[in-house]
Amino acid sequence: MIGGTPLCPKIADLPGGDSELRSVLTGAGKPGSPPVLTFTQAQTDAAMMYLKNTTQRSAGEQLKKGEARTATGQQYAGLLNQHQAIQSAAAYPQLAMIAASQANPQTRAVVKEALQTPSADAYFAEQASPEAKRTATLSARELEFFEVGRRYANTDYLTDLQAMEGDNLMREAIRIQNLQNWLLFGIKQQLQESNIINGQQLGLSAAQEFRPLLQQKRQQISAGVSRNG
Repeated sequence: MIGGTPLCPKIADLPGGDSELRSVLTGAGKPGSPPVLTFTQAQTDAAMMYLKNTTQRSAGEQLKKGEARTATGQQYAGLLNQHQAIQSAAAYPQLAMIAASQANPQTRAVVKEALQTPSADAYFAEQASPEAKRTATLSARELEFFEVGRRYANTDYLTDLQAMEGDNLMREAIRIQNLQNWLLFGIKQQLQESNIINGQQLGLSAAQEFRPLLQQKRQQISAGVSRNG
């Protein structure tokens, strides 16, 4: 965006927020800003604008009351409804990611307990997003990143692990197994959602292929009926 022009009277606080994919993936921000997984309200608004620009573009105007009563108007409304159904499927992955990027108050207790471990506390201080630090909560996405990263991308964790024994070591093993199960469950959900959208895309492709063929046959049938009549 260009500041100081009639189109954009000032430089946006989050330039490109409504036109760059990172707004949904890692949060809108100024050039050079680090990626984040827990969004501020401004970043959420930018992500929603990007979603609308990419998946919710208008394909037709809404009908007036009188127009909707006609046969053609009803057909038009039906087509709009079909288009909106496709838009819903197109927007769902982005909506789910934006929702999973919101600070979740239910994570506060989890964060508080984890930060009692020195290695986790150091990792949080280094890696957590500004919004997570401000609210002492994590989004669902950042919670997964934190739980995995503090164990597998944190050399200080090895020191903590070597000091564990007995019940503490057993509890940590259970936590790791539960984390793996949770991540696998998330992958399963994503596959199911992808299968639904892939099925819809297959349906659209079939409609595009068979519509002209059926229309051609329909015209031949109508022409034959007219001749026989």
